[in-house]
Amino acid sequence: MKTLLQRTIQDKEVNLYPVWLMRQAGRYMPEYMAIKAESNGFLDMALTPEKATEITMQPIKEFDMDAAIIFSDILIINYALGQELDYNPAPELGPYKESFWETTESEFIEKCEPVYEAIRRVREELDDSKSLIGFAAAPYTLCKYMCDSVDSDIVNRLIPYIVTHLSMQIEAGCDTIQIFDSWAGDISEHDFDEIIIEPTKLIVDAIRSRHPEVCIIAFPRLVGNKINKYIEIVNPDCTNISDDKPVDEIEGEVLQGGIAVKILIKGEDITPVLDKMKGKPYVVNLAHGIDKITPVENVRNLVNKAKEYRENV
Repeated sequence: MKTLLQRTIQDKEVNLYPVWLMRQAGRYMPEYMAIKAESNGFLDMALTPEKATEITMQPIKEFDMDAAIIFSDILIINYALGQELDYNPAPELGPYKESFWETTESEFIEKCEPVYEAIRRVREELDDSKSLIGFAAAPYTLCKYMCDSVDSDIVNRLIPYIVTHLSMQIEAGCDTIQIFDSWAGDISEHDFDEIIIEPTKLIVDAIRSRHPEVCIIAFPRLVGNKINKYIEIVNPDCTNISDDKPVDEIEGEVLQGGIAVKILIKGEDITPVLDKMKGKPYVVNLAHGIDKITPVENVRNLVNKAKEYRENV
């Protein structure tokens, strides 16, 4: 049985409006804050499978989302390569070291194993009708955190580790993966192909070759007019869009997101967005992750609106 997300992304069925939200498991929920209060920081929560499983399932139980996204962080890759990592509450990373690249695949997998164990546990608990999403950052975004510069050599050295991390998440039970390029908007037109498009295409092609049954979502955040070239060349199964460009100017066949975070914070009606995507394969989501100040009831109302809309369209 395929999930609503798979039917939308793989089969390109229209008007299903599956709904999940980036950062849906997190700080806006009192249940999350209760676990946080009893934990020794973010990494303790993300790398303790029992805690990561419970946090991942919180929005599923509370709002009946159509998909769960594993509670983790894009910087787990940096951590697994040996970079010092802490959160106060923003991420703080230690200095870049050439020794990161001496990390073997088996050493890398071992450090990431708590993430994969959490995925196995969530998949066992999650209803079969719901997708489970794994994720990683694209090379440039990881590079920016790793050394705070544009370095094409580091970008390319990160690719095999990203492919391994995504592949291991799929083998643990994810039917969908998302590649976050949160800082792609930093890169100029001149460097965009080399730093953003080409490395991400290599990752998409590798995952598609290894796991042809898996949905691949890409999120090149705030790239403006470069979005259509990105979609054409990278060719993900689905593209999450920002709110910096009108949705009807984006040429991707399957789109996700585009709802401004401030709309959710204010509790404004999302019907105009849903109307624009009528007759198209579209996944209801935001233009970025949920803000911690978002009222819980606004999340509930958005999810319910999406479900009500698909029942009546």
